[in-house]
Formats: sequence, C-alpha cells, structure tokens
Amino acid sequence: SAAGVELAGGFGPFSAQGEYIWNWVDLDVGGTAKFDGAYVQASWFVTGESRPYEAKSGTHGRLRPAAALGEGGIGAFEVAARFSTLDLNDGLIRGGKEDNFTLGVNWYPTSYTRLVFNWVHFDVDGSLAASPYGVPDHKGNAFGVRAQVDW
Repeated sequence: SAAGVELAGGFGPFSAQGEYIWNWVDLDVGGTAKFDGAYVQASWFVTGESRPYEAKSGTHGRLRPAAALGEGGIGAFEVAARFSTLDLNDGLIRGGKEDNFTLGVNWYPTSYTRLVFNWVHFDVDGSLAASPYGVPDHKGNAFGVRAQVDW
C-alpha cells in the first residue's frame, strides 16, 4: 500500500511543486518493508507565461506560448530546478538511497511541441544491487534531451 501528499502552486511565471510518498510492501518473509521518497521543484517562465491549472481535473493544462514560433514569436522558455530523493533501504532490503539534483531548460515552440534539456547530478549510497561490482556507492552526471509532440 502507499500514501502520499502533494502540493503545487503557481505565482505568475513562477511555479513550485512537491510530493512525499510512503510505500509499504508485504514481504514473503520478514514482515513489511517501508520505503519513501520525495521531490521538490520550482520553475520560471522567462518569457512570462503561467503554467495553467485545471481545477476540475486537478491537473496542469496545456501551456500556450504568448508568441508561438512561426506566429511572430519564439515560443515559451522555462528554466527549472528539482531535488528528488528515494530510500529503498529497510531491514535486510538494501536497495540504496538516491538523491538527484536536476537543472533544466524547456522550450515550447508551440502549444503542441516541447524540447527538454536536463542535467542531473545523482548520488546513490549503499545499494547492494551494485555490490557484486564492488561499488555500492555511485555519483555522477547525466544529460538528457527529449523532443515531445502531442495533440
């Protein structure tokens, strides 16, 4: 079973969001294991847009750039930062604890397209999954790029 709490808010071109979740897993042997994780993130639309929120569905809606590419503008640009943590250690289970720090830039040329550029710094401690390789702790960086089209 799982339980969590999430909070999000928007303040003009700024938005912030966070969540904490607990998860209990019934084990075949040894009772119940408890894991937890959380994230907090913030973003700013450099071009002035606001993240739309649909109160009826409780979700964020489609971003509409104030001046879309091809319609006299450059689209919308958003810079974002995020911290997330996940603890998969409990009792004899040693899945490790991971912390991530992400910086990103999102470009929305139109309401239906988005390009995402992310840098993630990760830090994993105490993962027995990696122990056979002699490195239960890992630190490093990852870079990601994603193109998205939706309709």
